[in-house]
Amino acid sequence: MYLTLFFMSINGFLPRLIFYRILFYSFHMKSNSSKVHFLPWNKKNNLSVLLKAGGLPELFDKNESVAIKAHFGEKGNKGHVNPKYFLPIIKMALKAKTHPFLTDTNTIYHGARNNAASHLEIAAMHGFSTDRLGVPIIIADGDYGHSYKEIKIDGRHFQKVKIGQAIARSDMIIAVSHFKGHLLAGFGGAIKNLGMGCGSRVGKFEMHSSVSPSVNLRYCTGCGACVTVCSQGALKVVGDKIVLDAKKCAGCGECILACSQQVLGIKWSEPGKNVQEKFAEYAKGAVRGKKIFCVTFVNHITANCDCVSFDETPLMSDVGILASKDPVAIDQAAFDSVLKKAGYDVFRKAHPNIDYNVQLVHAEKMGLGTRRYELVQL
Repeated sequence: MYLTLFFMSINGFLPRLIFYRILFYSFHMKSNSSKVHFLPWNKKNNLSVLLKAGGLPELFDKNESVAIKAHFGEKGNKGHVNPKYFLPIIKMALKAKTHPFLTDTNTIYHGARNNAASHLEIAAMHGFSTDRLGVPIIIADGDYGHSYKEIKIDGRHFQKVKIGQAIARSDMIIAVSHFKGHLLAGFGGAIKNLGMGCGSRVGKFEMHSSVSPSVNLRYCTGCGACVTVCSQGALKVVGDKIVLDAKKCAGCGECILACSQQVLGIKWSEPGKNVQEKFAEYAKGAVRGKKIFCVTFVNHITANCDCVSFDETPLMSDVGILASKDPVAIDQAAFDSVLKKAGYDVFRKAHPNIDYNVQLVHAEKMGLGTRRYELVQL
């Protein structure tokens, strides 16, 4: 096998990175590794086979609350996982007499998914509805992102993380992720879906920025809505405009959520390394004390995430679907499968200044999972 891999590598059919990774894992996968099951894209209609092979049915316990973490897709974007692929998961959960629900959290930017009402409208527009899927659709952090539970972790950046209430109160999380590129993380998969995806709006601000918000007084009416929610006393109204005391600001983002005039915004200055580590720490908080199962769709692989409000041309052809109980292993396996099929590093080419390994390394360090995996092909 090793000789075959060597000739594949030197002849250009297998990237050198993948060659060394496979060689290394061939010796070490049996020790302290996680199983990742793989279903080629041409067998995508056999999703139930993948779920059973991955051990999903055995995880269910009667009457437990099961949060099926989805991304309902931004308006105009077609990269999100098609709702039809959620049906086999839902069917298994209902058969086990659990209480499944589909869920996501509100976004921090001003768009169609930054409040529960319009978020649910977009979800229904994209086929995510109770009538079609047979389970409730719940925005985990409430109407405007204020419903969350603080979960204690021992992270480099956070000691507590703010997870959407409905997800935090569940007994089990099934993370259904779309593997694609990402502007800040290089790529986004299960770790990002669990971290950024399960964080409340306030939590999303914590991940994206640790500095005081930007202020555009041109739109300010002096209504004082931001002042009333500032727990630090960093804001006040002087005349008919707000004044921000940056020294008092905690960077929580509550004022940005409260402002309907877009006077306050994010300073997108958080170093990419820190953002990726924060994703991983929030993911750790999201799954703490819960059973976890991950299903990752490696198709429609674009340079940017599904939050962009337009449909991108895929960077390459579709690969397949992965399943695992380990979010770190499944991200590593998804990444390796993309490089193997493309024959080059598509994410490095799309985002040359991003070291996407940071999220994997930090997630493993946080105890979220392992990068070592045994791939089981179906």
